[in-house]
Amino acid sequence: MISIETMKFRTADMIGEEFPLTFWRGKGRVVASDDTSLSLLVRGVRVDLTWDRLAVTWNRLLSNHTLTVDELGGEADGVGICSIFAYMQADGLCVLDADGMLTLAETEGVPVHQFADMSRPTSWAPWRRKIHGD
Repeated sequence: MISIETMKFRTADMIGEEFPLTFWRGKGRVVASDDTSLSLLVRGVRVDLTWDRLAVTWNRLLSNHTLTVDELGGEADGVGICSIFAYMQADGLCVLDADGMLTLAETEGVPVHQFADMSRPTSWAPWRRKIHGD
């Protein structure tokens, strides 16, 4: 798998490039990328992300072995983060698109915080976000 530094370098050459969205239908687009931040367009909403936030989120995925859009708030920024990770790390991640979940293709050791409930969400909030995002 590639590092955040490699992602930073590669996204600088991806300005204007589209990528498929995870959990929502449609495509996202890389708007800008520099040493401090990455800007994405996610279904008409501009999402500005710092590389520090992306690094912390990436480390969270590596330590927990999973990451979901709902964990990141369920809005355009969460969809953008999961989608850009899924696009750039296609070989190292498995994407459960219907649930907005990324999992590591190969894991080593026990996750720090295990994802216990593998069934569909029982509360209305995640489904409402899915409906409104879709």
